[in-house]
Amino acid sequence: MENSEFMNYITNPLTSDQMNLLYKANDIKFDRCNLYYDFIKTFNKILVNTYLGLDFISTEKEIKEHYLWCFNKVISNFKEEKIQFDKTDKLKEYFFYFYHELFYKDSEKSIEKIDKLADLSFDFNRLKSRSDIDIMFELYKMFEKSLYYKTKN
Repeated sequence: MENSEFMNYITNPLTSDQMNLLYKANDIKFDRCNLYYDFIKTFNKILVNTYLGLDFISTEKEIKEHYLWCFNKVISNFKEEKIQFDKTDKLKEYFFYFYHELFYKDSEKSIEKIDKLADLSFDFNRLKSRSDIDIMFELYKMFEKSLYYKTKN
């Protein structure tokens, strides 16, 4: 991919018609996007509100423990609402690297950045670049694999 193609890939928004076509072709549902948006926003809120700073959470072990506690708290909160996530290893890993890079290294400057993930990925109507769409599809598929469906007999 040449530089101009790459810049186009990450910066130029698709048209609304192109996005709708991609949503249909990839079976992307509006209500699921809203659910996954809420998941990320809830996760961000719990993470930020419970982080005590580098004075208390500074080692890799403490970071991992805090992260896992937050992740499990989000899962538990949704379960209370009868929305169950199961087989979350891929999501857990994806978000750990995301938060480790953007939040735990410099939490003061990164709150705005982590809040953008939900908007950039799961705001269904926001015009997205092809790069944004690819990230959305990747996350969407991970969420779909972890969302537990009860079938009625």
